[in-house]
Amino acid sequence: MRLTRKFIAALVIGVALVALVQGYLDYQRDREVFDRLLRGEAASLGRALGRGVADVWQRDGEAAARQFLDSAASKTGRVLARWVWIDAKSRHDQPRAARADLAPLLQDQIVVVRDDERRFMLTYIRVDVPEARVGALEIAQSLEQFDAYVNASLRTQVIASASAVAFAAVLALALGVVFIGRPISRLAAKARRVGTGDLSGPLRLGQRDELGELANEINLMCERLSDERGARELATEQLRHADRLTTVGKLASGLAHELGTPLNVVRGRAKLITDREVEGQDVVDSARIVVEQAERMTALIRQLLDFARPRPLQKLPVNAAGLARRVCELVATIARKGNVVLVPPAADDGGGGEDLHAEADDGQLTQVVTNLVVNAVQATPAGGEVSLACRAMDRAPPPYVGGARRTWVAIEVRDSGSGMDDATRTRIFEPFYTTKEVGDGTGLGLSISWGIVREHGGWIDVVSSPNKGSRFTVYLPTSESKKEPA
Repeated sequence: MRLTRKFIAALVIGVALVALVQGYLDYQRDREVFDRLLRGEAASLGRALGRGVADVWQRDGEAAARQFLDSAASKTGRVLARWVWIDAKSRHDQPRAARADLAPLLQDQIVVVRDDERRFMLTYIRVDVPEARVGALEIAQSLEQFDAYVNASLRTQVIASASAVAFAAVLALALGVVFIGRPISRLAAKARRVGTGDLSGPLRLGQRDELGELANEINLMCERLSDERGARELATEQLRHADRLTTVGKLASGLAHELGTPLNVVRGRAKLITDREVEGQDVVDSARIVVEQAERMTALIRQLLDFARPRPLQKLPVNAAGLARRVCELVATIARKGNVVLVPPAADDGGGGEDLHAEADDGQLTQVVTNLVVNAVQATPAGGEVSLACRAMDRAPPPYVGGARRTWVAIEVRDSGSGMDDATRTRIFEPFYTTKEVGDGTGLGLSISWGIVREHGGWIDVVSSPNKGSRFTVYLPTSESKKEPA
């Protein structure tokens, strides 16, 4: 509505200026008309009185002429006429106007002087009389009538201008709200929804102007963004699945060795049974051992297949400690192969991890934690240790996440490897950036993990120094915080 107010203010100021200019022009026109009328009236009256004064002066003398002038002037009512000498020194016969202004009388011209101080218009008309001196008629016309007319005209002009300004303001307010204020408010609301990622609901303004065109362009932009978002989400999911399969390959290489022992046990027990080298209870025991080892192998393979299988995103309360333990079981073969001790979260680490649930997709969060643990194992030398911990952390999120201080689910992966310097730490989440040898990594694991955590409304914090190991902490919203009213 600020634009509407500016539009109304500009229109009102414009109308007021137009009214002011129009009033000034009307005043000047009325003044010129009134001056012409007064001058015409004074000239006509002065010529008539001048002829009469000249005749009486010629016939009966100065005294009779003055008497005639006084008698004639008293009959006009609105006009005062008297005889003056141009060179008079007495105040009675001295003109009101300055002597310099009366010079044109010597050329027999009519002189008109405005006396704004006493509000008179003075007209001087030369009259030739039988005297050596130059005399003239001074006709004084009051400007009070003009002043009264101007005042009345100004009142009328002010009322008319105020009415015009008020009407323009009301009309501008109505039109501004209908054609500018409301459409812009709806455009702003649509822009805010687009900013939050809501591309649904096309905006229909129903007006064929610039704002209507802008609404149509925003709708087209939302359609294109929606199509691009779908393609981006599909590509992102394919990329994440490719990274998951890469991790599966790493796990499978260790799993092949892990399955060797139970397969040898199954083969040996089965051979004893088929060769009838065992009897009675030993047969039962051998069969039980075969079943146990088969179930163990089946569980390992099922874990690997569940991790590799793509699934739709579904956020549910996930037990952080339980998920961390499952990841430890999944990555155990890689840890044993690298002679690295893998320490899962303790049953009760003092942070309430057993009862701590994050609002997350189980499969994607498993991928994040698996990537972090595999990287930690690969960064840790033989004989080192990788430990996991889950706890509740009360802290304010970083600026790029935003929001108030609250409780977060923290899943911590700590290793005793070589650590990272500042230059490496600032780039580890860049796509395709890796410090591993060619063929050992794609540089996508941490980048994908970062994207998954950010989609869940959290972030990954990294603390690392050269020769002091690294600590990756995943912060996720708790399932309780999702249920709190906004």
